[in-house]
Amino acid sequence: MYEEYWKLKSRPFHNTPDPKFFYHSAQHDEALMKLTYAVTENMGAALLTGAYGCGKTLLSRILLQQIGKSNVSKSCAVQPGMMPLDLLRNIARAMTEDALSADRSNLMADALLEIIEKALTENKRDGKHTVLVIDEAHMLDNQAVLEMLRLLLNFQSHDEFLLTLLFLGHLELAERVAGLKQLAQRVPITCTLNHFDNADTARYIQTRLAVAGREEPLFQDEALNLIFRNSGGIPRRINTLCDVSLALGYAQKAGRIDTNLVLEASEKFGVT
Repeated sequence: MYEEYWKLKSRPFHNTPDPKFFYHSAQHDEALMKLTYAVTENMGAALLTGAYGCGKTLLSRILLQQIGKSNVSKSCAVQPGMMPLDLLRNIARAMTEDALSADRSNLMADALLEIIEKALTENKRDGKHTVLVIDEAHMLDNQAVLEMLRLLLNFQSHDEFLLTLLFLGHLELAERVAGLKQLAQRVPITCTLNHFDNADTARYIQTRLAVAGREEPLFQDEALNLIFRNSGGIPRRINTLCDVSLALGYAQKAGRIDTNLVLEASEKFGVT
């Protein structure tokens, strides 16, 4: 809508996990390094936590891009209240090329585990390590479900795990995992994403603008400070404020984004 007016090639603050807009903050690079190490060293599991909107999903996509074709990456959808069998069925579906047929959709745990193990073994035979991403893992509030995930780490060859589990979730996930000692002992890599500080917020905004084709400053310094204060340094909230501010600036034919536009954007969308 406003791209041409602001001399942009694309929307810079769209709230989707687009890898081209990844911002290399110190904490994001550290987390990426740790998760990459967990995968390349064929560790059993790793844990990434953070507040809502801090970029966990985007970071996982960058990771999967970087680990390349020597790994097979799969994602498993989770839901609140999920039971162990529900989880195993979802993982079995993710691991196989085709959806489970109707006569196999009611399989019990042992049969589902066999399907998963067969897929992992075939990947290993092809010289590829399997990475399974469990996004929104904080929704797994049933200890039996987490215990079932621990059992997947029993799939090993004589010298390495057949898969690496990547748990992504809100901060409470770390406490939940720590409460299950047998699982916690099998998660050697943990990292957390926090909100940006003022300086990182400004650099984050400028980086996304540059990727979208705008090198010249677009936000006044006072506006950047206000965006930091009103967003709490959380990337998803920063994106919302910047996107709405650009839309309002376009509608009002502004030359740059000032504090008045940011205040109006904050009030209209309750980001204060």
